[in-house]
Amino acid sequence: MAEQRKRMTIAENCMGCLACEAACKQEHNLPVGPRWIRVFPDIRQTGGTWRFNYHVTECVHAAPGPCQVACPAEMNAWKYVNLALLGKFKEALEVIRETTPLAGVLGSVCTRPCESQCERGHDDAPVGIRALKYFLADHEMQVGRKKETPVQTTKDAKVAIIGSGPAGLSCAYDLIKQGYSITVFEARSQPGGLMRTGIPDFRLSRDMVDNEISYIEELGVDIRTNTPVENVTDIFDQGYAAVFLATGCPTSLKLDIPNEDAKGVVYALDFLDRVSSGGSVSLGKQVAVIGGGAAAIDAARVCLRLGAKEVHLVCLESRDLTCKDRMIAQACEIEEAEEEGLIIHPGLGPKRILTKNGRVAGLDTVLCTSVREIDGTFAPEYADGPSATVEVDTIVVAIGQAPEAPAFTELDKDQAGTIGVDGFTLKTSVEGVFAGGDVVSGPSDIIGAIAAGKEAAVSIERSLSGKDLKAGRSVNFRLLNGAPLEAASINRVMDIADKEVAIAEAARCFNCGTCGEALDTGFQTACVGACPAHCIYFPDTWGITAKTGTYTLT
Repeated sequence: MAEQRKRMTIAENCMGCLACEAACKQEHNLPVGPRWIRVFPDIRQTGGTWRFNYHVTECVHAAPGPCQVACPAEMNAWKYVNLALLGKFKEALEVIRETTPLAGVLGSVCTRPCESQCERGHDDAPVGIRALKYFLADHEMQVGRKKETPVQTTKDAKVAIIGSGPAGLSCAYDLIKQGYSITVFEARSQPGGLMRTGIPDFRLSRDMVDNEISYIEELGVDIRTNTPVENVTDIFDQGYAAVFLATGCPTSLKLDIPNEDAKGVVYALDFLDRVSSGGSVSLGKQVAVIGGGAAAIDAARVCLRLGAKEVHLVCLESRDLTCKDRMIAQACEIEEAEEEGLIIHPGLGPKRILTKNGRVAGLDTVLCTSVREIDGTFAPEYADGPSATVEVDTIVVAIGQAPEAPAFTELDKDQAGTIGVDGFTLKTSVEGVFAGGDVVSGPSDIIGAIAAGKEAAVSIERSLSGKDLKAGRSVNFRLLNGAPLEAASINRVMDIADKEVAIAEAARCFNCGTCGEALDTGFQTACVGACPAHCIYFPDTWGITAKTGTYTLT
């Protein structure tokens, strides 16, 4: 990522002509109102004489766009959005693939941290970055994608990836491009992890998942399905020099309340898996889904599509998405579910499952007064007294996920069963073994898993090359603890149906990355070029002569 650069000014030379402000406004497609440069006069006494001095406000935009900074995988959204504006859809997709091959997956289900920081959102609503990403991936599928040429293997070391979800595939993708021989071991019959089994098809097309995994395989990644791995010793015995564990959190947590073993109680991951694989699913007319996260919302919407007459969502969290106890699911997902008929019961926890002849007959609840502490720690508090009883005949439990407990016992783990890693490098307690994604952070989002896979690829390449694993790196707490829970932001949920809509949406971008891109490639920014008094410069571009106050191009 390009580094932040500080713009400097020679205040004595400024004439207050506003040329820099006009150039900036034009360069960044700014509407009337917001300006990133502000020139203002200041009256001060200099040498016994009062005179005007003009000051140019500090600029913080000579860096990557805020969308790129916000992305855990550091994807250059500004660059591909502006290529889309020019109708260069193939080139725009290639920019995304500099970071990840999973453009369509992210275009479907990314949690959009980039949009939460989009400068356009301060004016009206963020650019539909996720929607543009999906359009680019879908457009390629529609016109037909040319089969990729395999990457030539140039390194002797073989690397094993265990798990074919977004973290594992991302690590494999980055390492195959560097010339390593990569094998991905997948326990299930098809690759993709929870992208395939845990997200409904109406949110993430299986055709899109298949297309993007095929792209990775065409590069030369060997994905071996129906090949479970339970310890790393077996992998090293096969001649692999490094291992990346990306097995995720495939186990649903249980409620641990009375009558949980009754007929009619199912768990979200098993339920979604059965539906996605075409298996038979029997639901009653009235369903309760317990949980407030994405899996709970997905399960509820699937139940509605399967014909349930009423679907109730019972969750500890608040429906107010601006408070610390907000539901974990994305605002747009919750709103869409409500539009489809979901009935939400916030602030309630499961107390006891009611049964009749061994089958679910209802759910007794308890009032929840607080879900999290101020720092986000999950610490629910409950109130005594009467609470609601929900009459249902099926209960779907979606209160969280965990790694598979019996696997990889040789590695250090925490109380939740997640694998312990070094915060800088994702290195585990076993030499040559790295881990990332949900198996480290607990259940999180796909863009975070992709970032973890990329970070692990850096560590593995350094390890195999004999380089320092920590030099120049910092701890990324997001990769260790999952996505931060933020208050709801303004998101522009949209579908991009054709080229014209894509170009129009891309045109809304304020071009935040223009200045950083210019400096990276050796060009001046618009404000520097426009200033007739030559009083604006960047330290990387202009050198100041201390005695004379003049500058020279370095």
